[in-house]
Amino acid sequence: MDSSQTSSKIGIVLVLSAFVIWGLSPLYFKLLTQVSPLEILAQRAIWSLLFLLVILLIQKQFNQIFATIKIVKYRYLLFITTALISTNWLIFIWAILNNYIMEASLGYFLTPLLNIILGVLFLNEKLTFIQKISLILTLGAISIQIFSAQFLGAGPWISLGLATTFGIYTLVRKKIAVSSVVGLSVETLYLFPFALCYLIYITLNQKMIFLTSENISLLLMLGGIITALPLLLFVAGSKYLPLSSVGFFQYIAPTGQLLLAIFVFNEKVDSSKMISFSLVWIALGIYILHTIFQIYQNKNQRKMSRT
Repeated sequence: MDSSQTSSKIGIVLVLSAFVIWGLSPLYFKLLTQVSPLEILAQRAIWSLLFLLVILLIQKQFNQIFATIKIVKYRYLLFITTALISTNWLIFIWAILNNYIMEASLGYFLTPLLNIILGVLFLNEKLTFIQKISLILTLGAISIQIFSAQFLGAGPWISLGLATTFGIYTLVRKKIAVSSVVGLSVETLYLFPFALCYLIYITLNQKMIFLTSENISLLLMLGGIITALPLLLFVAGSKYLPLSSVGFFQYIAPTGQLLLAIFVFNEKVDSSKMISFSLVWIALGIYILHTIFQIYQNKNQRKMSRT
């Protein structure tokens, strides 16, 4: 097995693991319905930073934070990614707590489409014929959903906001040549003072929920791991894969969120949504089968070349 194949397999495992965790994440946030979205965001930032600093100390890479910040280009790019990912977190938290899991799911169905377009426009990535077919099916699915009266009434800003912030975040992070742990550590470090100031503010106004309940406090502290782990897996894995490939794998997370919305939280789904999601699943199925076929074909070609 050559190094490129090994790297691709590592990338696939890491990215898939991240999306499975994201797909199940509404189960976690639904346990925090009595906490405001801004407090959850602030707690996520602080506990994520502490979790990441422990990892860096174990790996003896703590100095990499300062080395990264010293690079002017990375310093400003990471400011941008911090703003993007914190906005994405806030929109997602608000959507879950206000029973818009299906809209959040649609937002993450839009994200791969945007990633594919960004990969073609800015990274000169080429689409295969099968990828083009999958993309056309996805465009049709999203078009049906966007122009349905029900979707417009629900507020398209949730879906579009999630897709835009995370799509651009992925593009910018690929331009920063630092490890996923170091990059996310710098992002949470940038977010830390804002989070701390907000927590001090709500504490002085007796509105902070943290420490008022052992269960809630523990859940908020666990938010650091739940936040950091999938992002670390995603950023690490995406460096081994083309952005267009990462885009198609991202359908796993919103599919999980959609299933939770329907079967666990009893959100209603109309016919237009079912048609849209069905088209997306067909597009994903075509792409995955094509990828498996290519891997099988490459293996056979290597066997023949050795004989």
